[in-house]
Amino acid sequence: MDMLNKKLLAVVISAALGVTACDSDDTVIVEKEVIKDSGYTTIATQGKTLTNTPDVVVKSQEQADEVTITIGATSDLHGRIFGYDYALDKEDSDAGLTRVATLLKTEKSKNENMILLDIGDTVQGNSAQLFNDDPTHPVVSTLNALDFDLWVPGNHEFNFERTFVDRNLGHFNGAVVSSNIKWEENGANYIRAFQIFEVDGAKVAIVGVTPSYVPNWEASAPSHFAGLQFDNELESVKAAVAAAVEAHEVDVVIGAFHLGRNSPSGYGVRRIAAEMADQFDVILAGHEHATYIESVAKAEAGAEVVYTDISVEGKDSVEDKTLAGTYDESNRANSVKIMEPGKWGSALATAEIKLKKGTDGKWEMVDTTLANISTKYVEEDTDISAQFQYIDDAAKLDAQEVIGTIAGVFTPGSGADEAVHEDTDLIGRLYTTIHTAKVQDTPLMDFINQTQLEKAGAVVSAASLFSDASNLIDGDDYAKKDSTRLYKYDNTLVGINISGANLKRYMEWSYSYFNAYQDGDITVSFRKGAKAYNYDQFDGKINFTVDLTGEAFAMDRDDDNKVTNEGSRVEIIEIDGKPFDPTATYKLALNSYRWGSQIKAWGWATDEDVYYDSVNEQVYAIRDMLTEYVINNQGVSAADFTNPNWEIKQYQDNGAITLLRNDGAAGEALWNQLENKEICINIDLDNPKYPGIVQSVNLNDATSYFDNPNKGDADPVKVYEGCVVAE
Repeated sequence: MDMLNKKLLAVVISAALGVTACDSDDTVIVEKEVIKDSGYTTIATQGKTLTNTPDVVVKSQEQADEVTITIGATSDLHGRIFGYDYALDKEDSDAGLTRVATLLKTEKSKNENMILLDIGDTVQGNSAQLFNDDPTHPVVSTLNALDFDLWVPGNHEFNFERTFVDRNLGHFNGAVVSSNIKWEENGANYIRAFQIFEVDGAKVAIVGVTPSYVPNWEASAPSHFAGLQFDNELESVKAAVAAAVEAHEVDVVIGAFHLGRNSPSGYGVRRIAAEMADQFDVILAGHEHATYIESVAKAEAGAEVVYTDISVEGKDSVEDKTLAGTYDESNRANSVKIMEPGKWGSALATAEIKLKKGTDGKWEMVDTTLANISTKYVEEDTDISAQFQYIDDAAKLDAQEVIGTIAGVFTPGSGADEAVHEDTDLIGRLYTTIHTAKVQDTPLMDFINQTQLEKAGAVVSAASLFSDASNLIDGDDYAKKDSTRLYKYDNTLVGINISGANLKRYMEWSYSYFNAYQDGDITVSFRKGAKAYNYDQFDGKINFTVDLTGEAFAMDRDDDNKVTNEGSRVEIIEIDGKPFDPTATYKLALNSYRWGSQIKAWGWATDEDVYYDSVNEQVYAIRDMLTEYVINNQGVSAADFTNPNWEIKQYQDNGAITLLRNDGAAGEALWNQLENKEICINIDLDNPKYPGIVQSVNLNDATSYFDNPNKGDADPVKVYEGCVVAE
């Protein structure tokens, strides 16, 4: 009997016995109906809990005095069935479910009863949207083919209509779990808060959670979460654990949290782990795109979170038992281990949990051992590759479709990196991590902003350079993939009326991305922990300057987003041909994410201020607007997108950085060393999702850079890799 029929049989049996899930009085076993294309679909019911599985999923029924429970997990796949980046049109050697599948064959040969999880942000990204109209999204079909047992939806699952989410959660063959997504009308769970698995008599509860900030991120498209509310993560998890323990007398509790370790907009994994360390045995996480294994000590609410890195780095990230020690009944309540397997299928997280029966016949903890097994250079599984080859073929064909030509220089020096003028082709990041378009007004960013201005009928537009891979090269063909490289997210466009004072706050907030300029700096650097996608640039009928010696904008996120420093970096000279007026109202175009997660959330504008929303348009995604422009104009020319309306003062002709780089002395010599790749910059080691320069190269500080051990090597890749030691 195949997995689908087994699941349906289990559902039928549960329904016949009158069994309902114990984590909600409103839980129902949702009926299935057969349709031709996918074999079945789930009919999601308003106010009821979507349920694919029986209350207890039995993995094995051997009776023994000792048992090893193995958990496997992926997270943040972002559409990567194959190890291929369709926007870059190149293979990614440590990505894809096809490589995870190869690891699973080995791991399941050790323990065929592995409980396999995916922790969200699964079906968005890497051209996955091409298949959104399929009855079952192919990434979900791949999870089914690999016998995944449980799926926690991430925030990016809600980038699309809720009907899309309903359909694909319903078509997943395993449990769908999140404790904090509820129906607004009655507070019932949208999907189960937890799932119980039984392995040789031991009961395991797996509790899921999704970021509570989803309604803010999707504020411009409420149909994406229609009828749903996203509750406080910590309180929801506490309630789910209590319900699981009471109803099932579980022996092991596992967290499957689509949350970063620290969260400015809700509860992060570390805080939940600290307050509930005595209730969880292992927490597997996602969202941060990081690879880590840590131990978090028990702490009371509001107390400092104490955590320890317990990993040993090598080909795989594995738990260092000399640091972690044994996790057993004697210290089980004192701490909990947390882990995350990176992004895109770069690793398979595994947690081995050993139990034995005590003299009273109850299961006791013996130890837990964690590892992140890398997929780097792992061969792709031939069976899964063959089954889904049509997806790879279709995505490549679409990405490579030429729709126009590129004319002109879109970034000074042509290459993206401001020092070496090269793109990210060699090792996936810029040499200095400083994209020219982040520090200068360029046609590259003007292309995005002016497209937004025209569509929204705005006076000012804000847009971010999401990827350091973004660039357009004179004379190249423009293919569809180039729009994705320029704009990798599925954001829509919003037009709002905003006061001059709040526009100024928004701009100050954006330019707080930079560290303050210090005497001797020959480069800029970016604030530690700052996310590149939160740095916007502004175009249109606005002229302004940025002075990096000014104070940075600051706010207290824990005190109702109170502004604690208005900032003094941005000077707005004029808007729409008139002197800037903080009491005036201006029309601003910005993406849906920025609107919901910052401007609206912080009270700088309200829903009544929205005068345009592209969700009502035939072409609604900003990325597709760029594609539409190129198709309509048979290409894109830099000459059509040259609007020099802003400068960073330190980069002006008489600015401190410019003068130092051309002083004919030590400053110029140091700059030349960076241009020639003889020295390396210092990377933010704590921000693996968005690695960037956190310390400006400074003439007066020899610790602000280091010699490239591979300088002068004939192999350009080795020259770049000489700087990787900083990571």
